[in-house]
Amino acid sequence: MDSMPVRQPGEAASPTARRRALVICAHLRPGRDKRRSRYFMQPISGLHIGSLIDQKKFEVRLHHEDWHGPFDPSDCSGYELVFLSGLQVDFDRMRQLAFFFRRSGATVVAGGSICTLFPEFAAQFFDVVCVGGVDSVPTVVTDFLNGSLQSIYRSDPAKISSYAIDYTLFSRSGINPVVHLMETSRGCSFKCTFCVIPAEIGSHATYNLDIFSAGVKNAISASPPLSFRRLYPVLMLLDNNFSDDRAHMLRVCAYMRSHPKVRGWAALVTQNVLHDRELVRHLANSKCMGLFAGLESFDLELLRRFKKTQNLSRRYNIVDDIAYAECHGIAVTYGYLFDPCHQTAADMERQVRAIARNPLVPMPVYLSVIAPLAGTESFWEHLSSGKLAPNLRLRDLDGETIAYAKLADSPEALAAFVERMFRRPWTVVGRIGILAKTVRRIARSRSFNPVRWYFIASANLHCFVWSRGTPSQPRSYLAGSDTLDPHYFERPDDLSEQDRVRYFDPVVLTDAAGGPSDWLKPYLPSSASPKRRLAATRNQFAMEQSVP
Repeated sequence: MDSMPVRQPGEAASPTARRRALVICAHLRPGRDKRRSRYFMQPISGLHIGSLIDQKKFEVRLHHEDWHGPFDPSDCSGYELVFLSGLQVDFDRMRQLAFFFRRSGATVVAGGSICTLFPEFAAQFFDVVCVGGVDSVPTVVTDFLNGSLQSIYRSDPAKISSYAIDYTLFSRSGINPVVHLMETSRGCSFKCTFCVIPAEIGSHATYNLDIFSAGVKNAISASPPLSFRRLYPVLMLLDNNFSDDRAHMLRVCAYMRSHPKVRGWAALVTQNVLHDRELVRHLANSKCMGLFAGLESFDLELLRRFKKTQNLSRRYNIVDDIAYAECHGIAVTYGYLFDPCHQTAADMERQVRAIARNPLVPMPVYLSVIAPLAGTESFWEHLSSGKLAPNLRLRDLDGETIAYAKLADSPEALAAFVERMFRRPWTVVGRIGILAKTVRRIARSRSFNPVRWYFIASANLHCFVWSRGTPSQPRSYLAGSDTLDPHYFERPDDLSEQDRVRYFDPVVLTDAAGGPSDWLKPYLPSSASPKRRLAATRNQFAMEQSVP
């Protein structure tokens, strides 16, 4: 474990001792083990939370469980305020950590997808629940200091407050990604039914460009002097949809192009951006090195089922679009989805092999079996139609576990393919062929820049790197029966039965018959549609802000 920052010799002591605050990005690994991967995507959420805590009054530490490894429950003492965040699949881990920290006397604040979509349910596990983005953190901190904490805080999902991001928190907490992790906007205006963003945010909001510029300056200056981030600054824009607001996107491009230190950048965009050849050339001329496009699948029926309308234009050929972008030096990456309700194991394998054979199509950065994320439009639809697996757990929403009852193939056949693809991908696509494909992509980029070569190669070979997380225990890859992580069983000897159920038993979404669990019933769309619940959240926020 990394120690808290200590006062150096000769440094003046603070007139009053600061309190200790901890921010944890909880993480349960896809392999259901306790290995570290140091994946760079999630640490940014902890960075923003930590930056919003008053560091004149608190010593702030970040801990990311994928980067640092699982937090040691024996190290819980001494913290007064603890913030927990995570994806839906990580919610059980947040509950486990809450038990240990609350037992040690800390006040535990939680945020993330489940807290935003089901705040009353989440409130039984934590002292404070934050609904929406990170913008409510300063209010939580102020109320904590004043002894006036509420159980639920809400921030307007359609607005981003102005605040400075302190990138020194990364270096002080031992988090050193290769690239600079930034945001220029949040949210997305598209309504893909498998995505939680329409339910959580429902709109798109942009940062003030001056705030973003200050963040870039801070990120570079906070980097270690001889680090790659300092010597060759590359920005990874983790906006949910960088291309949602075209005017804002172009302003950011102009900033990147004129910045004397920024050497390159990458962003997450929708597939239709690749259709616009003029825009692609403009991005390339603005130092763009890579675009992660929401391609999702080459199966048009899958895209229609989940209302991925921006990918359904018949006027364009996505393979040609990818080739055009890559010949201008922009590496195109994407994730690929499988739908076990409509695709057999043989169908899935054919798709992967077709991608591997096509010299113009990159390999996916990640592959995923579609997970019915709680609160999405698809989740409610599949729950009401009886398609979800019985005893479906939040832990099963990891993109590797088959979460449905009505399948296009036998559960055994689908599980066998998933196991091969995620744990032994070389049995589906050969290493030599993918290596040759990678070399061809580098040649098509027409670049002599080894940094671009690295990004292309690391993305194309990521499926082999990802497979190193081999489970320590056998897995079924079937919801309701799959292996649980070791964390679920690391409990104190004096744990009461009530606390075991409350904090350590997995949260279950469906009962033994595939119907909704009792805790989920008050949230059923028959009581309030997702759109109405989102509107209610915004109205509640507006009402609270109007109270003097």
